[in-house]
Amino acid sequence: MLQNRYGDRAFPVGARWSDLRAIRLAMRSADPQRASRRGVLWVLPALAVAAVVGVFIIAMPDTRENDRLVGFGFGLFVLLVVVGLLIGALVDRGLPRREQEAYWRLSDVQPVTEGQQQLLAFDAQSDYAIGGWNSTLDYGPAVHRLPPEERARRTRRGPRPRFATMPLFETTALRARLDTDHHLASGRDTELFVADALGDASMSARFHAVLHGEQGERMLGRLSSLTGISEWDLRELDEAAAGRPATLLWGADSQRVISIVRMAHLADHIDAPTAWRLIERAAEPAAGLFPSWDAYWANVRVGIAFFTDRLEAVQDFDASSEAFRRSEWPAARAAFPSRAVPAWLPRFEGREGRSIDER
Repeated sequence: MLQNRYGDRAFPVGARWSDLRAIRLAMRSADPQRASRRGVLWVLPALAVAAVVGVFIIAMPDTRENDRLVGFGFGLFVLLVVVGLLIGALVDRGLPRREQEAYWRLSDVQPVTEGQQQLLAFDAQSDYAIGGWNSTLDYGPAVHRLPPEERARRTRRGPRPRFATMPLFETTALRARLDTDHHLASGRDTELFVADALGDASMSARFHAVLHGEQGERMLGRLSSLTGISEWDLRELDEAAAGRPATLLWGADSQRVISIVRMAHLADHIDAPTAWRLIERAAEPAAGLFPSWDAYWANVRVGIAFFTDRLEAVQDFDASSEAFRRSEWPAARAAFPSRAVPAWLPRFEGREGRSIDER
């Protein structure tokens, strides 16, 4: 069940020489004294040889035979330093993998099924952009997933982090962020958020309202500039075709809701069965309206431009999306889970929804 190291995109986590410097910086940050002792440990045999050679030089007479012994001792010292540093580097570079293995062993996080991986793939680009996890319902490691006795290791100098290279999310911090950004402070808030964000409070509803309002032409021009898509093609997002409802920005809505539901689960507002139920519902518009991942991600891209109104956000999406598609992540190879268009999907007609804020 190994995934990428959180904050890094290489899949799965492994032992890489290029990560050694960052690993050792993380170790020193987590426990400076322990990191220093580890550094001395690897060269301890060499230091013992150096001490013996020093005593020998002081105690023995200066002869040619003794000079050869000193030279041999110095050569052995250098060799042991090199070997010790190499062994230390080999051990340290594998620390991220060992720590993630320990995390999965201690936590109650379960591997996902093929169908669940397809659902999580709707949120894969945003996970890839931050180096998050996408092959578990949890998008990152959390303190409360560990048994209480494993959440910190106590030493004579006080508690230190359980993992040096894998900082754990604190529940209080996750909940504070959810409340600040989305006004979610409980499981009930999460359920209501999903209902609203897939209805009148969706990006699709707002896009429709702005398009049919006084700022419609200006909005289309701005989106065209940000995305490079013609205004006519953008206008078609609001048009039903072949008996199917308008696609609007339902791909972006699905991605956003799935992402926030996963955050609510990691913050322990909702349990895993509830999270999967809400994710299933959030995925229905995207799975029903789009025929492929390419069409889905193209819609998400327009949604990002509409939601952020920032060229940098679109450029960042393009870069991470392209890199994700070339990656070894399981989500990059997941089949698109096509389904029927959900019967509950809101239809916005004409100027309906004009009461929505046209910012």
